[in-house]
Amino acid sequence: MTRHFSEDVGTKLLFENERVRVWDLRLAPGESLPAHVHRLDFCFIVVQGGALRHVHPDAARSEDVRYVDDQVVFLKAGDGLLHERLVNVGDAPYRNLIVELKERA
Repeated sequence: MTRHFSEDVGTKLLFENERVRVWDLRLAPGESLPAHVHRLDFCFIVVQGGALRHVHPDAARSEDVRYVDDQVVFLKAGDGLLHERLVNVGDAPYRNLIVELKERA
């Protein structure tokens, strides 16, 4: 059975043109973003840091990661980077901005 994962990598699409797509990701404590796939290279900028649990799609393993304000992370998507379900395991809201690069340099 084939599973289909969302390509919505944030909670709200803020902007899109022929070169980039910008998402807002906001998670209240205990809130989660479903498993999704990144088909484009992207970076994210942490606006409000906190602790996120990355739950792998098979739910057999997870990893807690702490992000800090103003942290910037760049990731290459390759052939489709499957991203785990994200859960805010902190006690405060978490927020980042995701910039997907639609064109290769």
